Parts: sequence; structure tokens; C-alpha cells
Amino acid sequence: MSRRRKILIVFSVVFGVAILVPVIRHYQLRAATEAYIAQLKAQGEPMDLAQVLPPTVSPEQNGADTFRRAAALIDADTHLDYTNYVYGMVMIAPGKAMVRWQQPDVRDSDVTNSWEAVDAAVSQNAQSFALLQQMLAKPNFDFHINYAEGVANLNFTNFYLPESKRAAQRLETAALCDLHRSETASAVENLRAMLALVKALRDERLVISELVRIAIANIALTVNWEVLQSTNVTDGQLAELQHDWNGLNFVQNDENALAMERAAGEITLTKWRSSNSELQNYFDRLEQFADPEKKDTAFDKFKIKAKVYEWRYWWSYPDELRLLKGYQAVLETTHFAETNYSLLALRSEQENKLQKVFITTNNDETVWFGDPKEMDMHLMLSDSLRGLSAVFGKVMRVETAKQVVTTAIGLKRYQLKHGNYPNDLNLLVPEFVAKVPLDPVDGQPLRYRRNADGTFLLYSVGENGLDDGGNPAFPKYVQSSNYYWQNPEALDWVWPQPATEQEIQNYYAHPPK
Repeated sequence: MSRRRKILIVFSVVFGVAILVPVIRHYQLRAATEAYIAQLKAQGEPMDLAQVLPPTVSPEQNGADTFRRAAALIDADTHLDYTNYVYGMVMIAPGKAMVRWQQPDVRDSDVTNSWEAVDAAVSQNAQSFALLQQMLAKPNFDFHINYAEGVANLNFTNFYLPESKRAAQRLETAALCDLHRSETASAVENLRAMLALVKALRDERLVISELVRIAIANIALTVNWEVLQSTNVTDGQLAELQHDWNGLNFVQNDENALAMERAAGEITLTKWRSSNSELQNYFDRLEQFADPEKKDTAFDKFKIKAKVYEWRYWWSYPDELRLLKGYQAVLETTHFAETNYSLLALRSEQENKLQKVFITTNNDETVWFGDPKEMDMHLMLSDSLRGLSAVFGKVMRVETAKQVVTTAIGLKRYQLKHGNYPNDLNLLVPEFVAKVPLDPVDGQPLRYRRNADGTFLLYSVGENGLDDGGNPAFPKYVQSSNYYWQNPEALDWVWPQPATEQEIQNYYAHPPK
């Protein structure tokens, strides 16, 4: 055999191996991912879009059009700008809050306003409030979101998330004006409209929607605290509020949102793998957020195309596998939370599972999803779990808030009937609460005691999981002026008591930095 022929054969073998090895590797990576998906399906996990779609809302029960009209009125009106906005339950010290509606004026860090001015602004929005209150009769939204487009191509103008939060803030101001005028019944209706808004968004199955629901629920909680300070609130009004709060389920809805994002994400992933142009088009849409001074060179464009190609055939599969395992860890945590109220322990288990998923990744760097030149596309998908894993902590906090506020309502109802607060929470059962309320953080009964001065102490053990005796303060090493009762640094999450006039004046004289 001639030397030339030998060289040609060696070259052919090397060239064939160079082609064959990446092809084999592609199929190995794809097979591993497909095997895990098959395993999830065999376990009964909902992996297909049809399995996670929300139930259909009948036209007569759909409040979406009513909300659209209210949102349009709110957006068109500028009277309730930040100078006329009133916050409820202003925390002025650990465990102490100002009853806002009792104050002679409306003050913020840099604005002092009159109740008359705020009332005038609220009256300009009367029509929008009337529309929002109609949601009490049909707290269901169907904005006809096309989840089949995948998460990357969803039309977020159909979600009305900023509009929903603005509506809740307007309702908060209206309710506090009502309380200032001693019109508690009207304040309760505005508060119930806020809770109806939280309920109506329950089947908008994306995590961002759940975060907005949680934000609105937290606004509603501050108004509810203000209502409980009213001297003319009735047992019937309180029972309605308790019913509305009990109708909210943040754990189940978080699980629904995660399952939807997993299924819709697989749709997007399939599209991106179908051709270079699909993912490239997505990057092109993100260019609006890029630095206009940095223009891509010809080499940059070539590098991006090469990275997209490698991602489609090799990098995406191990990343998808990490993503799916991470999703499963987060979903299992949320699923267990539906029956196991020890949410802090579950969150710790979730963190351990996610650490195992990311054992081969660099946890110190976060993928910046915007510029493919700078992005480590090996982690482009699974890096999103860093944010998703934090959602469970927010769910734990809002579930705890729900338990505490419904218990506080039960205590107020008991006090209205008996003239004082009970010696322990067992006395609320079954007339004022269905069962002894549990602390979602550790699964034990909420901590409670009646004070000698006729007030009460009600609290959760909070973020540290330790019972610090109902101490709302921060550890000595923490310096903060954020006294919100569920501050993660607080020793215990204590339901606030009303601040005294002296404490309020001291707060105004020495405002927090």
C-alpha cells in the first residue's frame, strides 16, 4: 500500500471519528434527558400542557372585562398619585404600628397631606371602585392567555399584573379614607375587593403572577389590621373577611404555576432547538435592553451563531436535565407543603436537593440572560432555578400571614362577643375558627397569650424557626429601620399592637433613616 494511500486512510478515519464522536455524544445526552422525562411521566408528573391548563371560566363568571374597565379608569386618572396614596399599618417600632386612619393628617417621609385632599382624590375614582367591588360576585379571571406559545413568547400585555397591583393600592387608600370617616362597612367592602382580586388571579399560572398575588395579599393584610382597630366593625363583617382569607391557597397555586412553567418551558425549548433562528430571534428581541454603545462586530455575530449551534445539539441537554431535576425538587417541596405545615424544614430540604442538582455548576456566578456574547450558555436554562427556589420562602411568609390574620380576626370576634380576649386559642374553636391555627413555619400551634392589660400577643416563630418568646426585635448584630412584622431578621413574627400617641410623636420627631 502506498504511503499516500495510508495517509488518506488515516485522514479518513480521523475525520470520521471527528464527526461520529459529537453525533454519538448528542444522542447520549438527548437519551439521558428523554429517559428522565419518561421517568417523571411514569411517576404521574404532569409534563404535558394539557395536564396543567387552568379550568375554563364561563363567560358569565369571568370578571376579566369588568377588571379591564376598572383598570382603564385607574390608568386614566392621576388624582391618586403618590402624594394622595395612604399606606396602612405603618410600622414605627418592632411590634408596634401606627393606626393610620386615626391620625389627623397623612404624612410620609417627605409629604404631609390632608384627609380632605385624599378623600377628594378617592371620589374621582368612585366608578373604578364600584367596578372592582363587582369582583366579589365573580372572582374569576380568564384573559385567554395562550400558554401553547411557550414561556418565551407569552404576550404579557394580557396579564394585567401592574394594573392589578395598582388597583389594590387604590383600594387600600379608599379603605383607609372610609375608616377615617368611620364608614367601616365601606372599608370592609374595599378590603374584600382586594381579596377577590387575589382570588381571581389564582389560575393565571405563572410564578410572576403568584408573586403579584402575594404582594396584593400583603397590602390587604395591612388594611385588615387597620379594620381590626375600628370600634364599629361587626361580627358579620369580620366573618366575611375570615371566609375570604380562608379561600386563598398560596401553596397549591404556587405548585400549579411551577407545573405550568415547566410544561410551557419545554414548548419553548423545543422551538429553540428546532433551528438556529428560533433562539437567535429571542436574543434579537432582548437587544432592546442591551447597551446601545456596544455594537456586535462580525466576529461577535459569528461567535453567537457558533454558541447557538453548540447549545442546540450538546449544551442544552445536560442543562435541561439540571433544570428538570431542579423543578422536581421545588415542586416536591411545594407538594409536601400542602399537607405538612413545617415549611421551614421543607425549605431546607429543597435547598439540599438543589445543591445536589448544581453540584457541577459554579454557584458564584449568575447567568445574565441578555447578551449571548457574555452568557455561559451551558447554564442558560437551569440558572432560572436560583430565582424560583426563593419563591417558596415568599409562600411560607404569606401562608403564615394568612394564618395570623385569620386568627386575629377570630380573636376580635371573640372579644366582641365576650368583652375580652380568650385565655388560649382553643376557646376560639369551633365558633370563631375551625381548628386551632397552626404556624406554617414549624407546624406547631401559633403562639398566643393574653396580656394583663387586656391586649394579646400573637406570633409565629419566624424565619429563624425558634420561639423567642414573642420578641419582635432584631438580633443585636442587625441594624435596620425596616420594622415590618415579617422582616426576615426579626426574632419572631409578632402581630403588631397599636402604637401609643407618644410613640407616634417620637417616630415623627425622629424618622427612620
